[in-house]
Amino acid sequence: MDISKHGEEIIINPGLEFARQDILNLEPYKPSKEKCSIKLDANESPYDIPLEVKERIWQRLKREKINFYYDPSCDELREELSKYVGVSTEQIFVGSGSDEIISDLLFAFAGPGRDVIIPVPAFSSYEIFATVCGARVIKVPLLLEQKEGFWRWDLDVEAMKKHFSKEQPQMMFLCYPNNPTGDYFSEEKILDLIESFYGIVAVDEAYFEFGRKTFANRLSKYPHVAVIRTFSKVFSMAGLRVGYAIAHESIINQLYKVKLPYNVTLFSQIAAVEILKSLEWVWNLRDELVKSRNELKAELGKMPGIRVYPSSTNFLLCEFEKPRDVVYEKLLEKGILTRKLNGEKLENVLRFCVGSPEQNKVLVDALSQILAE
Repeated sequence: MDISKHGEEIIINPGLEFARQDILNLEPYKPSKEKCSIKLDANESPYDIPLEVKERIWQRLKREKINFYYDPSCDELREELSKYVGVSTEQIFVGSGSDEIISDLLFAFAGPGRDVIIPVPAFSSYEIFATVCGARVIKVPLLLEQKEGFWRWDLDVEAMKKHFSKEQPQMMFLCYPNNPTGDYFSEEKILDLIESFYGIVAVDEAYFEFGRKTFANRLSKYPHVAVIRTFSKVFSMAGLRVGYAIAHESIINQLYKVKLPYNVTLFSQIAAVEILKSLEWVWNLRDELVKSRNELKAELGKMPGIRVYPSSTNFLLCEFEKPRDVVYEKLLEKGILTRKLNGEKLENVLRFCVGSPEQNKVLVDALSQILAE
């Protein structure tokens, strides 16, 4: 044990003694490190990018000088994204995964004395980064209601509006479609919230490509909205960490003030440019994953003891009658890694992303056996 002296005091644990209280109380994001043959816990694509695209990346990389810092504003990538999204390059900001976009928005527009409103359950990074930047986090539970024979999660608009204030700019996160619940919130409810809100509304569209619903085409009407997207899902680039924001130019300008100087690597920028030149492959993959998701949902829906929530993403949220920890451990024993979630109304659920047809069959067979025991 490292022990040092500070004046007359002996400091045994500087991490606990000197950390901010709000950080001490924070639960870190800890992905599982379990070694499994089928990894379904992180909503990644089960397919790597094509070798021909990799070859184009390698060829370009060989011509670059990696001893120099690369383009800090990602100009070439923003040009390609401008064509893809249909906005000007000045309305696009690129970061190291959508996590950096989330943190930079919070650094620029939240902080001590400001509120960050999050409907929960939601992506855990919102709360973590909001706390790190010193903001006050306000969590508002989602409604879980049965509509037209399906259980759906949606926004509690009235409960959220109770926390709205005009005295100090606030920030609000809306995940669309939502992670971890899987489906879209009511568009009418989101517009109601946006129109009533004094501050920045961050609409996280990490899973945009699966359902194609977006608020990026409404920025002229709602200039206080910032859309967040990523290359980690349908683009199969989770390992290279590329995300981007689409927003009013004045919002983008503030993000450049708080970002790390050279935040996206040469390799990642080139790879993202090249994958954007291979959109036919991307859309074919998207169609395959949607087909597999629907087939997997149908198979799971036949099983007794499991409720499968609607999804417009590449993952499914499932609630079990059996203790979910038992289901999780038994799946782990069979080499299948899924995701346990914490929070209100998530006590007995597992989330797993859509794998290849072969992986999905193994999952279905394993769950069928576990639930029958």
